[in-house]
Amino acid sequence: MHHISHEYIQNNPQLPFKLFSFHAHNLARVIPLHWHQSTEILYCESGELQVTVKNQSYLLKKNDFIVINPYEIHTSKSPIENHILCIQLPFSFLSYVTSNSFYNQFTFSANSTKQKQDSDAELIKNMSQTLTLRETFQSKGIVKNLMILTNVTKIIRLLVQFYAQDNVNSYSNNRISFITKTLSYLEKSYTSDLTLNDIAQHFSYSTYYTSRLINENLGVSFSNLLRIIRINKSIELIRSTSLPLEKIAAKTGFKTYRNLYNSFYKIYDMSPIQFKNK
Repeated sequence: MHHISHEYIQNNPQLPFKLFSFHAHNLARVIPLHWHQSTEILYCESGELQVTVKNQSYLLKKNDFIVINPYEIHTSKSPIENHILCIQLPFSFLSYVTSNSFYNQFTFSANSTKQKQDSDAELIKNMSQTLTLRETFQSKGIVKNLMILTNVTKIIRLLVQFYAQDNVNSYSNNRISFITKTLSYLEKSYTSDLTLNDIAQHFSYSTYYTSRLINENLGVSFSNLLRIIRINKSIELIRSTSLPLEKIAAKTGFKTYRNLYNSFYKIYDMSPIQFKNK
């Protein structure tokens, strides 16, 4: 994942969503905390995958799955070798197929590590078939794409039918707009001494309402959100430049290397250099 802080999913030219699979062989690899506007479905065909969503960790084992809603901050790592299917459904696509009901009226609550239900078997069957189609089906082009599209449409139907949870927030219609604008503002201003009050004044909201919107949508406080953005910017510089860590800290709003070091340990339980090596 190259753009780790705020990943907008680009559609496959032949399909209205992004679909891929992976086998984890480098068990030391750490995916930085990130978010995106797409809904992400993770299905564990074999092995294990540890997924952390909004500060809660879940261990996916064989035939487990989890759905991550838009803008939920998440990360993952592989305790052992695995085989994982990932489907990323763009927000515009889900809105279209649900007549603009998704997110305005409901989101998904689908996590087999937390709760099992009768519909899991059919959902797992379709995800397994999708993975097989992608990796082993010999036909190319239109036929294969239509078969994958049919399967993913079934998955969406099952999610809407059995895993939709009411979105009861009265301000839900404006949430995507607010979160998008807030993240864009932070992406441009993360090097300055930002406070929650600065964000609230920028959008003409109260600090309480601003804090509530950030916490309920992203699952973190404003200070932790700003810390994650700064860390991700520092990761980009660590990967792409040979700048000393002291200069990277100064360029990403941490001011001192000690602040950068402490923030890395707070989130990843390792130093910046250890993270780079992983």
